[in-house]
Amino acid sequence: MTNAYAKWFSRVVWLGIVVNLFFIVPQVFMPDYINVTYNLPVGYSTVWNRAHGMMVLALSIFYIPAAIAPLRTPGYSWLLVLSRLLAAGLWAWVSRTNAAFVSCLLMDGSFGVVEGILLQLALPQDSRINGASIARVLGNFFAGIGAALRKPAVRVALAVLVVLIAVAGYILWDNLLRKEPDISYASVEEHYKHGAIGLGPGSQIPYWIWKVMPEVFADRLPGPGGWASLGLIMEPGADLPVGFSKRHLGYDAVEANCALCHTGVFRRSPSSPQEVILGGPANVLDLEGFQRFLYGAAADSRFSADVLLPAIEKIHSLSMVESLLYRNIIIPAMKEGLLQQKVAYSWQESRPIQGRGRTDTFNPTKFNVFHMPDDNTIGTVDLPQVWNQRPRVGLNLHWDGNNNNINERNYAAAMAIGATPKSVLIPSFKRVTDFLLDLKPPAWPFDLNKDMAARGKTIYEQHCAECHEFGKPRTGQVEPIEQIGTDRHRLDSFTAQLVEKFHSINQPPFVFDAYHKTNGYSDVPIDGIWARAPYLHNGSVPNLWALLQPPQDRPVLFYTGYDVYDPKNVGFVTDGPEARQVGFRFDTGIPGNGNQGHLYGTNLAEKDKWDLIEYLKTL
Repeated sequence: MTNAYAKWFSRVVWLGIVVNLFFIVPQVFMPDYINVTYNLPVGYSTVWNRAHGMMVLALSIFYIPAAIAPLRTPGYSWLLVLSRLLAAGLWAWVSRTNAAFVSCLLMDGSFGVVEGILLQLALPQDSRINGASIARVLGNFFAGIGAALRKPAVRVALAVLVVLIAVAGYILWDNLLRKEPDISYASVEEHYKHGAIGLGPGSQIPYWIWKVMPEVFADRLPGPGGWASLGLIMEPGADLPVGFSKRHLGYDAVEANCALCHTGVFRRSPSSPQEVILGGPANVLDLEGFQRFLYGAAADSRFSADVLLPAIEKIHSLSMVESLLYRNIIIPAMKEGLLQQKVAYSWQESRPIQGRGRTDTFNPTKFNVFHMPDDNTIGTVDLPQVWNQRPRVGLNLHWDGNNNNINERNYAAAMAIGATPKSVLIPSFKRVTDFLLDLKPPAWPFDLNKDMAARGKTIYEQHCAECHEFGKPRTGQVEPIEQIGTDRHRLDSFTAQLVEKFHSINQPPFVFDAYHKTNGYSDVPIDGIWARAPYLHNGSVPNLWALLQPPQDRPVLFYTGYDVYDPKNVGFVTDGPEARQVGFRFDTGIPGNGNQGHLYGTNLAEKDKWDLIEYLKTL
């Protein structure tokens, strides 16, 4: 038997189920969108979004019997009301620190209150909720528990259950969540190379999987040498490449730091050892290739416990508990995470290959963090140096001069590799950024013709210093694109709409108020210019000699990512069998790779050009 109140209760429950679907679908299929909508930290894990979506789906299914016959089992219908009110209580608690969840509070709270009133009115007078009925229900409940607990078998079973839950909980916490203090290296140089800055869980790779991946998936690497084949710098005796730190977060894990993109290398000759340049551009790093290796490995059938665990056992003996967790949680979670990233970065497939020493700086933020529509822009640039930051304070930073706050720039760079406001290790991050304030550029490592350099200094002061020397009015200012004339793709990729998105972030220390849209490229200081080849913002000119030639005389095709230095032309060797074997074929005819513009010095006499180059070696 039903009545008008019961009918309206049923209708409101059905409406609630439909409203839930509008919440379930984005939670399960667009979890990143939900993170942005509710102002969750940048890079926040999406696993719980999908889990929450499935939980709400399950609840919605359980709502259906109450929607069909609300008075058949009144207790069941009251549980529906209770679930809404409990959810509202959760959202009220969460809303104390994140106002975006007020909408969830209003939705669940409204449904809970309306459904509760309608159900109370729909029930017969003697079945309605009141103080006496609540006391009666609670009394019967506790009496039943008391009677059960008086039975020895129940007490023993309960004690065993509590112990098992406690042991299982401790094991999971100890092996998946227990954090050990991060390493603070005695040497600030070592801390720069291997100290953790604090990335989010989605940017970490389990250490023992990291160790065996180059062997298991050797056929997916560009050549021999394991991780080094992707341009990661392997120093003698080091456990990890430069730019990676080891942390213990329940289990050992590997994550990147600033040095990954800002450490260069060179060799004086093909037979010379590799020399490391701290703070220099990562000239041999194939960052996009590194991504594709990880994504390809995750999609490979060999990315399974049956293959990875035996490979790990060859170099490290896992305990039984560790093996179980790797098999059932760690390996599947890493595979799923990488496959999600592969989909998130699929926009790269429609862009030209970035190649060694380069990356797309802001499109990942546009498409993967803020979920802006794909505008088909190309933002590929040469990785920059980060030494000598103190005199750069207040200058317009990034290639297009879009931010003049060095603290913001640093945190934005950390965000780009996976740090979140909650994960970033502020003391460690500060130690690294303080180190870079006064890190000096490397001195020219070859012979120098002092007479030529002296003549070149005069030419430099006449033709270059105004825009490229610290303290000059135009240094660090933005040169209009119509004046500089270089490839404008990177400039166009950073949009006014992205500026608005950056300004919307207010999760200290991630606050990005200084971003602004420009119409050109910054006149950057050129300290340590010899170690910053190739040149221009997109790395489209291989050496200083080529930069001083008219654009039509600059190389059209060359190879980047080879580390042997060319001291005559001041740049890296860009042709020959070895350069072709390990390097990236740079084609200046491809969109985003244009080598036009920056005509300054191109009209100098040949002798003056060589004198100028000799002086530039000393900066």
